[in-house]
Amino acid sequence: LQKAHALEDCSAKYEKGTLCMQNHSLSGENTEIAFRFLNDRLVSIVLMMPLKDVSKIKKMFHVMKTQFDLVLIEDGKERLDIIEISSNTFAKNDFTKLIADFENRAYQKHSIKYTFISKEEFKIQSRKARNFGEIFKGAPIYMRAATYNIGRRDGQVMGTISFIAPGVTQSYLDQNPVVEDF
Repeated sequence: LQKAHALEDCSAKYEKGTLCMQNHSLSGENTEIAFRFLNDRLVSIVLMMPLKDVSKIKKMFHVMKTQFDLVLIEDGKERLDIIEISSNTFAKNDFTKLIADFENRAYQKHSIKYTFISKEEFKIQSRKARNFGEIFKGAPIYMRAATYNIGRRDGQVMGTISFIAPGVTQSYLDQNPVVEDF
């Protein structure tokens, strides 16, 4: 990855152990791609993007719904059920394709399907469960969690999508059931 894309340490901007890609943009947004490490191990891949207005936020919701089994989105303390947003309101764009390609590669190579769940719900389910596998009862055995969050940073509305990396084992997650990203 470092050979194809220059990375820089952005720990000061986000959190210790975070590397960000330099000089790129996705679907017309100033999007950052970051990689979070714990003990020199890749734990999650994170997309962070400024969302300039409500229509962009709704478009993001639609993209997530069309490409993933979306459980829940959390916006601060409020929970937003994506099913309420009309599926024919927004046209798919390059960002849809980017995420679809990511999902397809992950599924073909590792048999992994991604589900989005709010951080708070993830914490609650983690506390209830005896092991990580119980958090997603009935889900495909290789499923990994991802979080999607909207918040403010430096006066901008920021959307954050965090994928827990393939290969992070169940036993590792059992020992660290709550992975806080940003």
